[in-house]
Amino acid sequence: MDSIYWVISRDCNQRCPHCYNNSEPGAPGLTREQISRCVEHLPDPQDVSVERIIISGGEVLIWPELLFHSLELLHRKYQTGTQLWVQTNGDLLDEAMLDRLLAAHVNRIDIASMDKYHAKGTMQRKPYLEELFHSRGLIPVDPESDIQTELNCDQKVFAFWGATEDEWIGPLWPRGRAFKKGLSKAGPSDEFCRLWSGAKNFLDYHQPGSEVNIQLADVYPCCPMTCRPIGNLLEEPLIEQLDRCQQHPVYQALNQGRPEAMGETLGLSEEHGFKRSRELGNHCLWCDEFFTKHAPHLLQQDAITERGTVDLVHLQLEN
Repeated sequence: MDSIYWVISRDCNQRCPHCYNNSEPGAPGLTREQISRCVEHLPDPQDVSVERIIISGGEVLIWPELLFHSLELLHRKYQTGTQLWVQTNGDLLDEAMLDRLLAAHVNRIDIASMDKYHAKGTMQRKPYLEELFHSRGLIPVDPESDIQTELNCDQKVFAFWGATEDEWIGPLWPRGRAFKKGLSKAGPSDEFCRLWSGAKNFLDYHQPGSEVNIQLADVYPCCPMTCRPIGNLLEEPLIEQLDRCQQHPVYQALNQGRPEAMGETLGLSEEHGFKRSRELGNHCLWCDEFFTKHAPHLLQQDAITERGTVDLVHLQLEN
């Protein structure tokens, strides 16, 4: 498995208008006990190797004890066989915190706030953070490259990036606050499902290119999140969840990066999926419509998700 992207808390010191998981001050996060249970249910390194685990939020430095509890357990389980990456907006990062992160075996630190949506003061800290990173021997890397896998595991690196048209999510994922505020310009040609953070290859955990997204304890095929998770990490091991989905044609289509083809076994052609993607605006909204309208039996009805009730705003267009 290439990557596990894990949001351990949605609590944040900012409330950015583009945030796809609605992070904000006071938003919920996992407890230490829940973190421990989730780590127990992550893949056994003797059975499934995990190249990297990316810890994100929210703003992970708001709850440092929760972050460092997570890092301690992950390093204890995976040792040096798995890289530990941390994503932060950088507002709370100083010398003492950086030294603590490096001592906790963090391989890479991403400052993921270099855009117009974060506070101006956040971007103004970039020169200070660059100097701080260099003072500790970290080297910069292209945020879109996978150069860390080619470096000695002892080499620590950093990257700056953000929600810009050319560097990250382009027209913005149609999720959370970005969708509600009308900031997402995603259209039918934006095939998020085929991108690195999309659903493509999420089931192929024994092969390169597989990434799974965990929002608190909810497991999703993609970072932007479908309308319901495939399961809950507090209740079921991750590999068991993926193996269960591996047998289902709907999730097989998502795994191929073909969300428009999810309904073929239900009599809905891929052409119909493309038609609805165009009418709704993009294939993420088609994905929600498919699950809620055509395959509600596949939703984890009893799961407590970070999106609360299913987002049906786009379905109102039909009424």
